[in-house]
Amino acid sequence: MTIFTTDLRPAANRPMTAFRRTARLPDQITVEHGPREQLARFFLAADKAARDRGVMLTLSTDFELLREVNARNSGSWHGLAPAFDAAYGGINASNGFWIIGTDADGQIVTTQAARYFDLGSESLADYLTSLRLFYPDPERQKRPGESCTVTAPSAARISGRIVFSGSGWVHPDYRRRHMMLILPRISRALALTKWDIGHTISLVSMKLVQNNVAAAYGYRNIEPGIEWLNSSVSARYEGALVWMGREEQLNDMAQFPAQLEAAETRQREMREAAEKPVLLPA
Repeated sequence: MTIFTTDLRPAANRPMTAFRRTARLPDQITVEHGPREQLARFFLAADKAARDRGVMLTLSTDFELLREVNARNSGSWHGLAPAFDAAYGGINASNGFWIIGTDADGQIVTTQAARYFDLGSESLADYLTSLRLFYPDPERQKRPGESCTVTAPSAARISGRIVFSGSGWVHPDYRRRHMMLILPRISRALALTKWDIGHTISLVSMKLVQNNVAAAYGYRNIEPGIEWLNSSVSARYEGALVWMGREEQLNDMAQFPAQLEAAETRQREMREAAEKPVLLPA
């Protein structure tokens, strides 16, 4: 049974950044693997958290659409990694999905994508260094001089069914609403219940790691040691492998309401401290 019951297509006579939302995210999900009640509660809670922040969520497997949205928001979003770019022909409805967040006017303001791989007995390090994590045909599709060097220790130990989570973006007007606390967790939960994965992985630039963005995504396993050269993303990408195993992911889902509340409290305290008047000495 498929996890998707609808797909999203551009509404007629509207700008390409605006879309007609045809279904709520919880109505598009069938829990196939994992603890049914826990996952159902989580999806409802996460969808409500997004709606409370003015964002309505929908699933899509139209990756040409993702590509168009990325191109139209290049001022606040770097180019898609090849693994999520339909131009390379690797991602499709059988091995991927993306989450669309729209505002009240139907404008797309958030995205988050996932790509499934069955590595078998090979390691994630094998897939990274061979560039198979990025391209279906690396020798033909890679750029001149493109290479990926991996020293993150866990890359050599991760194998089997995994999901590569990425293409997370939030429109500047919707930042500081904790959407990157919400969306990656939905993506991981969807991947678990659709493909019965053992690990979710992502690559996060060292700048974002240093700014605690990877931790906000929910990852506690953060290992520097990814150097990707001459790619379409960057001439020199230095990042960390971040990952989460199945049991850790289920535990993180259970803690979601408390994590969201804590993030809101921290943000409120920081805002109040910034607004507090400074008393000058008499």
